[in-house]
Amino acid sequence: MKIYLSTAITRGRREYVDAVSRIRDALKDAGVEVLNERVTDTNFPTPQTDRAQTMRELSGWLEEADALIAEATISSTGVGCELTSVQMQGKPVLLLYDAQFGFRISDWVTLSPDKNVKACPYRDQTEIERVVKEFVGRLSGAKS
Repeated sequence: MKIYLSTAITRGRREYVDAVSRIRDALKDAGVEVLNERVTDTNFPTPQTDRAQTMRELSGWLEEADALIAEATISSTGVGCELTSVQMQGKPVLLLYDAQFGFRISDWVTLSPDKNVKACPYRDQTEIERVVKEFVGRLSGAKS
C-alpha cells in the first residue's frame, strides 16, 4: 500500500513537523510505503530545490497513491490542491489536525461532505499513531 503524506511547508510554517514525522513513522510501522516523505525534513525545500521537478514528482505520486494523509492544522493551498487531486480520483483521505486549534480549522477539513474524507483532531503524538494505524487497517480490510 502507498500513502501520500501532505502538510504545509511554505514560508517557514513547519511547527507541526513532529506530528508529520509521527504520521510517517506510524505508516512505516504498518508496512506502508510513504510517498512524499521529504515533507518531514525541516530543510525541505531548499533554495536549490527544482520546484518544477518537485511538482512533476508530486503529480506522479498523487496518481500512484492509494490514499492521502495530511497534517492539516495550518491552512495551505498546496495541501488543498493535493487533497482535491486525490478526491477527484475517489481515493480515501485522512486529515489530522491539532485539537487545540479546532476553532480555526477550515470547514473544508472538518465538515467535508465527501464520504472518502475523514477529519480527526488529535491531542498528542500517541493519538496520531493510533488514528493513522486505524485508517491503514480500514484500507487494508477494504483491499482484501
